[in-house]
Amino acid sequence: MRYMFFAVCLLIGFVGTSSVYGALPRITAQEAGYDPNKLEAIRERVDALYEDGRIPNYVVALAKDGKVFYQAIRGEGTLGKPETKVDLDTIFWLASKSKPIVSTAAFQLIEEGKLRLSDRLNDFFPIFEDLMVAPGGSFDSAFEELTREITVKDLLTHTAGFTYGERVIGLGDVAKQYDEMGVMSMTNTLDDNLLLLAEVPLIAQPGKSFNYSVSIDVLGAIMEKIEGKRLSLILRERVFDPLGMSNSGFNSKDFSEGSIIAGLYSVPGPGQRPIGRIAGSAEDVSWRIAESPLTQLGYPDSVRFDSGGGGLWASADNFLRYAMMIANDGTFGEQRVLKPTSVQAQLTNLVPGLDLNAFMRNFGEAARLMSFGGGLGIKREGVDTKDVDYYFWGGLCNTSFWIDPEDGSVGVFFTHHCPGQYNINDELEDIVDGARF
Repeated sequence: MRYMFFAVCLLIGFVGTSSVYGALPRITAQEAGYDPNKLEAIRERVDALYEDGRIPNYVVALAKDGKVFYQAIRGEGTLGKPETKVDLDTIFWLASKSKPIVSTAAFQLIEEGKLRLSDRLNDFFPIFEDLMVAPGGSFDSAFEELTREITVKDLLTHTAGFTYGERVIGLGDVAKQYDEMGVMSMTNTLDDNLLLLAEVPLIAQPGKSFNYSVSIDVLGAIMEKIEGKRLSLILRERVFDPLGMSNSGFNSKDFSEGSIIAGLYSVPGPGQRPIGRIAGSAEDVSWRIAESPLTQLGYPDSVRFDSGGGGLWASADNFLRYAMMIANDGTFGEQRVLKPTSVQAQLTNLVPGLDLNAFMRNFGEAARLMSFGGGLGIKREGVDTKDVDYYFWGGLCNTSFWIDPEDGSVGVFFTHHCPGQYNINDELEDIVDGARF
């Protein structure tokens, strides 16, 4: 199987600065119930990508019960600048790995009675009242009127009928129109993005098919309307502060002073040359990558709206805290962030009967093992079983995570290669499974 994006190299002990809340405590792999020698296969698998110049850096960490039992770190946040050496506090772009966090905050609103899964999008934003459907995203056939309105549950589960542009995973003429119009562009305001989105047809009737989409951006807009404040502040108050996630947010003002933000890299585009070898570098690597065009846009500080679907940046330390909260039925340390029933809703297949054909182009037959809950993907052990291997999600630039229900362990991976090309999440999770005593 091939999922999301991972890379690694083993380091003993923590490096770099801890967050203002203190670094996560550390235990040995043996104390966590794992064979450290078998975990070394992680480094062997991913070092090849790094030493071949395909990824600029990596941070991998495994944790359980609030404690880190493995970490693997190598490289610089900005190539050629040794002072930016990555660690558990280096900040990377989560991109779509923002979605689970925003979904968690939505379930908090549901717990408080401020939001319901059955609430209709039109009740919050009447501009969506006249939506039409272009089946399959094609403009060649007749448009359809909606058979029912879009609900909050549809937004949470990517069954609203929205899509993404072609550069992500969008479908047909509608996806092309998203790209041409700049639908949900980071450089637009939220209001402008919603107005643009309301002008474009859906690609399916609400509730009829799973189509990965901008729907969590729309959900974030609903949350802002309910709370009367920016999504950044909602997440700070409801998730980040309770979990000690001091290096998480939508732009650099949200991070601890002096934090290192990793640069973005990609396959060289037209007119670009790969970076190659860097004079004076301690690493004898010929880099096959180049600076990502996204860097020219000034991410993250050029962003004009809080994108619930892809705008968050965070450190590995911070995301471990979030993942362990989910693994522990909504608590982390003394803090309860979610009720157990809400966690179960995030981890339960909420799209039964709908396959994830939208992912077939990316993951092939592996998509047949996937289902989707309230903001998280679910990887089953096999096609004919409901037994869960792990819960997961990932982002555009090769970041990913998983939660293993067998023992509550979690794994995170961070690097910056946009778009992601090294879908080895499943391999690495298998290594961890095989290392468990």
